[in-house]
Amino acid sequence: MIIQALCRYYDILDQDESVKIARPGYSQANVSFALVLSDDGEVTHIVDLRSDDKKPRPQEMDVPLHSPRANGIVPYCTCDNAKYVFGVEKLKVKEFEKKIAKKAKKGGPQEASVLEKNDKEVVLVSPRSRECFEAFKILHHQVFDGVDDAGVRSFLKFLDRWNPASFLNHPKVLQYKDEILDGGNFVFECRGNYLHRNGAVRHAWEDYFSDEADGAQVVAQSLVSGQDEPIARLHQKIKGVVGAQKAGASLVSFNDDAFKSYGKDQSYNAPVGETSMFKYTTALNHLLAHRENRIGIADTTTVFWAETEDRTCEDLARFLMNPREEEADPADDAPEDGAKVRDKKTRKLVEDVLKKVRAGQKINQADIHTDPETNFYILGLSPNNARLAVRFWYMDSFGNFVARVGRHHLDMEIVRSDFSPKYVSISRLLKATLPKGSKDQKSNSNVPKVSPLLGGLVMNAVLKNQPYPIQMYSAVLDRVKVGRSIDSVQAGFIKAYLLRLSRAGGTKLKEDLITVSLNEESPDVPYRLGRLFAVLEKAQNDTNREMKSTINSKYFSSASSTPAVVFPVLLKLAQHHIAKSEWGFKSSQSIEEILSGVDEFPAYLNLEEQGMFMLGYYHQRKAFFQKKEETPVEGA
Repeated sequence: MIIQALCRYYDILDQDESVKIARPGYSQANVSFALVLSDDGEVTHIVDLRSDDKKPRPQEMDVPLHSPRANGIVPYCTCDNAKYVFGVEKLKVKEFEKKIAKKAKKGGPQEASVLEKNDKEVVLVSPRSRECFEAFKILHHQVFDGVDDAGVRSFLKFLDRWNPASFLNHPKVLQYKDEILDGGNFVFECRGNYLHRNGAVRHAWEDYFSDEADGAQVVAQSLVSGQDEPIARLHQKIKGVVGAQKAGASLVSFNDDAFKSYGKDQSYNAPVGETSMFKYTTALNHLLAHRENRIGIADTTTVFWAETEDRTCEDLARFLMNPREEEADPADDAPEDGAKVRDKKTRKLVEDVLKKVRAGQKINQADIHTDPETNFYILGLSPNNARLAVRFWYMDSFGNFVARVGRHHLDMEIVRSDFSPKYVSISRLLKATLPKGSKDQKSNSNVPKVSPLLGGLVMNAVLKNQPYPIQMYSAVLDRVKVGRSIDSVQAGFIKAYLLRLSRAGGTKLKEDLITVSLNEESPDVPYRLGRLFAVLEKAQNDTNREMKSTINSKYFSSASSTPAVVFPVLLKLAQHHIAKSEWGFKSSQSIEEILSGVDEFPAYLNLEEQGMFMLGYYHQRKAFFQKKEETPVEGA
């Protein structure tokens, strides 16, 4: 299903003239330098194509296909790294000693030529780098011999004349020596044009590529297309998954005898045609390369797409899953840029959609400005050595997706301060399990140190409109107990968890007792005890704000789990504080009102009751600071 959906998306992108996506025989590659060649094949200049950022980034170009090469020697046409282009490599001294020097001492072939050596690194022409260069040269003669083009002729002259041993003797090469040997790719420029964009070069390469494909060894029925066609032995690498190898990782890969079946090994064991392999890998790499289609959730890199050329679906989906947090001051009069205006429009659109979801009405085209029946997909990938693991996979209509994520935001709705986010992204929600103020929680990175399983479990619950995972709920409760405070994100999740559990019939709690803001009429005892703890804490603070040891720091955790042990002591202490406080009579009234619904203190609160305790504590604290003219928001 995943590969088929990606293949269909490739066909959509291929028809869209505004999208740059590789055609068969080509792929996107990161290019660092362009070697400018004279008609005689001499390198006259080296052009740095990297960005001007503090950490320069290579430029992405559409070049002849970079097929996977694992440990073999596989040269790429007109675009490759220094080992293939110059026949030279750089090794760490320890690596050099292990790979080259020891073999030479044991009588192995001594063919390496050391060009430069210092305490840390060795620049050399090794047997392997020499083979790489020779393979690079042979490939281009096979492809371009017979092509009558000035650029091609100068390129072949360069290959025929280049001597790897003279690498450091070339003044232009010497200028970028370290950058060249750092592993970046090179393209060639002849007579002011890139060689890989030359019409004659592309025609020759496409003929060569077509001949190679026709000569594929295995023809069988493809699992994707259902047609008999050449089967891909190796699949192109997928790049851009956070934490995966820089060179990319495989989504479909077999590399062990244990995976052989009916005598079929490697990817013949799950036959995918060459065409389908190219389409799905190209489409997935395209999605991973564009921020509009990619978000990070814990250690999972998530891509999403709609089966349409209309980008409205993806813009709205991105906002729903990863909403941009509101500015602290809504009345900011600063000029608005285009992104801010778009955000405001999208936010208004989301609010209108949430109203319909709250009312239980069906989402239609007028609500989301696109066809709600459009197929929509979400794929979560995480690294696993040289391969990728699928954390979650979702496919449904876009209208259903909007309704389900909208329900998640409604369930998370909670009374909050002006500085707290109205809509919480999944990443921020996961960070609620981390220590407050910690480096990981403050980080903008998409890979905070949360449990790798939580991201997938929470996303599944959101996308399937199911109860949230108890692992996440327990992690939030533990964090609140340890931190002895609760913020709007944690309170919102506790409320959402209890709401969904109640709807699913997993608890005796009634749904109407789980509210957005303070519910003074709630008879739920744990909820009232949470409110009572907030009142007792305030009574103490009214007396002395400078105390180092407070009832919160000493009793919060035990009060939320074993109230019968703690509250008699706290009520006794409160009389002392009330007697000294100017506002003591108000505290007494609040305590009396809350205790009117409590016959006895429970000996023990289970997890659901602890959640209600914390919800009551949060609501009561927010109510202390709520303006009198504001009307509390009630209802789920």
